[in-house]
Order: sequence, then C-alpha cells, then structure tokens
Amino acid sequence: MSSTTEAWSRITRWLNENTPAHADALNEPATEEQIAQAESKMGVHLPLELQQLLMLNNGSTAKHRSLTGNDFYDAQGGGDYSPFPSGYTFCDVELICSLYTGNRKASIAMQEPGSRYEYWKDGWIPVFRDKEVHSGLFLDVSASSGQDPVPVYAYEEESFPELAFPSLADYLNTVADALDGIRPFTVMGRQAPNLPTVHEGLIRW
Repeated sequence: MSSTTEAWSRITRWLNENTPAHADALNEPATEEQIAQAESKMGVHLPLELQQLLMLNNGSTAKHRSLTGNDFYDAQGGGDYSPFPSGYTFCDVELICSLYTGNRKASIAMQEPGSRYEYWKDGWIPVFRDKEVHSGLFLDVSASSGQDPVPVYAYEEESFPELAFPSLADYLNTVADALDGIRPFTVMGRQAPNLPTVHEGLIRW
C-alpha cells in the first residue's frame, strides 16, 4: 500500500465511522480506461499517486443534496460531497479533464501561454476544488519532470498559486491527522490550525 492509498484509507475509515453521508458521497473506483481517455484528451499523464487515488474512489458526488437537513450545508446547496478543508470536493476523472481542458483554453484565449501570469499552465492538474468559485488544489506536473510525487498548489481567483503541500500524500495525511485528532490541519504553516467537528452528521472545518 502506497503512502497515498494508506492516507486515503484512514480518511474513508473515519468518514464511514463518523459521517456516513460523506462516505456515501464517494464514487466507485475509476477504471484504467476512464483514466486513459482523460489523459488522451488532456495531453498529459496523471501522476501515479492520483491514478491510485482515483482507482479507489473516482471523486465525490452529492447524493443527498436536498436531504441533508444540515442548515450550514443546505444554505450552500448541499455538502455531503465536500468533507475536505475549505469545503473542497474531490474531482472525479471526468471533471479533472473538463476543468483542465477548459482552463487551458481560457489561458490560450488570453494569449498568456508561457507567461508568469498565465491563468492556467500546462501540467496543472486540478484535484480538489470549491464548487462555487475558482479555488482549489492542483498537482503541478510541469514542476515534477515526470516524477512522482508531485507538489500540490493552492489556487484562487486573482492570486498566484502557492505551494501548499509537497505531495498529494502529504495533503491527505494532514487531513487524516486532523480527523483523527493528532494535529490540526494547516497549509505549510500559513493557514490557521484547524480541527474538524461533526455537526448534524456532516463535517465542519
């Protein structure tokens, strides 16, 4: 078992035991064919640790969006599918492909390719995201020279992406440690330490 899959198993075990609605929102595994099709459309290879993660659960999807009974989440349109810090959802392979190709087209349309200020660079693979705004986490394949693991960057509208975690495994372990009460969740020491609570069956960070 890799460090990525081990961290993910800790997260899913906690979700099953403490917030079953979140666990139920995790999709069935992606297939090798789905991953290969996405890579062909994107023109880049997904990092090994991301492939391993997708082949355990292919992202998260709201299954009880109008039935959560949780005022905090229902006010945002539902949230059983977003158990991660900052309310991020885990993108399935089809959404990863759609976001990547769409963002790359936007960059090209802006005539920014290669610029330091480029909207979305070649090799930025979105993995977790906010469903409402341009914000989330991506793996920077361009910075890895094709090697695993690859660094994780945080992005949001009108700001430069910042290094958030050395690898996907580091991010998942930080989430798992916070869920298990071992250490608060933080981003490279910049974000205020945060421990989750469970309210009406769903996570609050």
